[in-house]
Amino acid sequence: MSGLSLALLLSGTGCGSEASNADTQEAPTQEASITSALARPNFQAPFPCGQSWTYSHHSAEVRRALDFVKNGGGTNGQPQLASAAGYATHHVQSGGAGNYIKIDHGGGWTTYYFHLSAFSVPNGTQVAQGQQIGVTGSTGASSGPHVHYEQLLNGVGQDIVINGVSLAPYPGSYGSRSITSNNCARCEIKGDIKAKYDAVNGPALLGACQAGELATPDGVGRFNHFERGSIYWTPTLGAHVVMGQIRIKWEQVGWEVGVLGYPTTDELTTPDGVGRYNHFERGSIYWTQNTGAWEIHGDIREKWKQLGWERSDLGYPTTGEQKTPDGAGRYNHFQNGSIYWTQATGAREVRGLIRAKWEELGWETSYLGYPTTDEQGATDGVGRYNHFQRGSIYFTPATGAHEVIGDINTKWVALGREAGLLGYPLTDETKTPDGVGRFNHFQNGSIYWSSTTGAREVHGPIRARWESLGWERSALGYPVTDEYAVTGGRESEFQKGFLTLNTANNTVTVRMK
Repeated sequence: MSGLSLALLLSGTGCGSEASNADTQEAPTQEASITSALARPNFQAPFPCGQSWTYSHHSAEVRRALDFVKNGGGTNGQPQLASAAGYATHHVQSGGAGNYIKIDHGGGWTTYYFHLSAFSVPNGTQVAQGQQIGVTGSTGASSGPHVHYEQLLNGVGQDIVINGVSLAPYPGSYGSRSITSNNCARCEIKGDIKAKYDAVNGPALLGACQAGELATPDGVGRFNHFERGSIYWTPTLGAHVVMGQIRIKWEQVGWEVGVLGYPTTDELTTPDGVGRYNHFERGSIYWTQNTGAWEIHGDIREKWKQLGWERSDLGYPTTGEQKTPDGAGRYNHFQNGSIYWTQATGAREVRGLIRAKWEELGWETSYLGYPTTDEQGATDGVGRYNHFQRGSIYFTPATGAHEVIGDINTKWVALGREAGLLGYPLTDETKTPDGVGRFNHFQNGSIYWSSTTGAREVHGPIRARWESLGWERSALGYPVTDEYAVTGGRESEFQKGFLTLNTANNTVTVRMK
C-alpha cells in the first residue's frame, strides 16, 4: 500500500502508536495465578461481523499485542466485541491502558481490550462470544482511536490467533495486512428462560438478546442479558426478570453472589401503584421515580414488612442498608423516617419529629443511644414516644419533641411519666446556668439534678417562688427532696433551706437552715 493510500486509510481515525510499553501495559505483566492450560478458545476478531480492519504491532509491546483500525476510517465509536465467552471485568489505568476490559475465558486464557471510550457490559459478568463489551476510543496513553488487543495464557502474551489462523509474523505498520471479522455468534434463548421471555412479551419488554444463556459465576444458575434487562434462573427458584434501575442496583450489590442472592419475583408494581420492586432470596430492591432504587434486607426489611412496606408511615427507602458511624449498628433511611438495628436492640423504626430530635442530638452517638422501641402512642392518647437505650423522646403537637435521659428520666418514670403530675417535657435535658446541675422543664413542673442532690421534682407555687428567687443560684440552692405534705400545706427542702406552701391562703414562705 502506498503512503498516500495509508494516509487516506487512517484519515479521521486519529489512530497513533502508544507510548512506551511501561506506560501502556497493565501491571504486572505476569498474571497472579497459574492454571493448567486448556485448548485455546476459538477466538474471533474483537470487532463486528463482516467488518475488515487493518492491523500492526509495535516492537515495544512485550505481550504480543496487535492494534487494529477500521478499513476506510471510522474507527472511533465502533463496538468492541468479546472474542470468546468468559467473565468480564472493568479496569482503568489513566496513564496507560485507559479504560479496558479483561475477559477470563478459563483454562488460563485471557484477552484484553484497551483504550475504550465506554464500557457496554456490567463489571463482573459473564459475556457471550460476539457480545459488545465496549466502545472503541483513545483513553489512556493513546494518540488516536484503535483497538489494542491481547491474548494471554497464564499471563504470558501469545501470538494472536483469530478464527484458528495465526496473525504472526506481525506487520510493523498499518496497511499491509487486514482481516475480516467472523465474530457472528447467534444469541440463543432456550429452556425456562425462553419460556419466561415469551411469557412477558420479551421483545417489547426486554428487547433483543445480547448474551446467550450462560452459567452464573457461582455455578448455581443460568442467565441471559437483553437490551433492557436480564432473566436469571435457578432450579429451585425458576426464571425471573430483573431490569432497569433495579437491575443496576442489583449489579452494584454483587448480583447473585451479593447480599441479596437470586431474584424470587419478576419486577412488579407496588400495591400503592407508585413504585416497582423485585424480591430476592435474602432481601428486596424497591424503586420510585423520586427515590431511585435501594436494597433492603435482613431484620430491617422484616421490620419494614411488619409496618406495611411502602404503605407504612415510613414510605419508600432512600438509602440501602448502611453501617452506623459507631460501627455497632445498621440502618436504612426512608422517605419519612428510619429503621435502626443492633444485635442488642433489634430493628426499630423512628420517624417524624422524634427522629428529627434524635438526629439533632447526634443519632446513636448521642447519650440516648439506639432506639429500643418503635414509635408508640402514649397512654393518654395525646403524645408519641420512642424509648432508647438511655432515655426517651416524647412528642405532642403542643410541646414538640424533647428528650428525657439519665437520672431525670428515672425520676420522671417514677412519677408516672406523662400521666403523672409533671406531664410532658417542654425542654431537653439542659445544663443549669451555674454549670453544676441538669434539668428538664415539664408542663406542670421541673426536675433538677446535681451529683450531690440527685434528681428532684419541684412544681406549683413552690416552684414559682423558687424561680422568683433565682432557681439554683438563689440562697436556697438545689432541691434535695421532692415536694411532700406538711401540716397545713406542702413543702420542699433545698440545700440551704425550705419553701413551705400554706394551702389555706396559697402563700409560700422561705425558711433558711
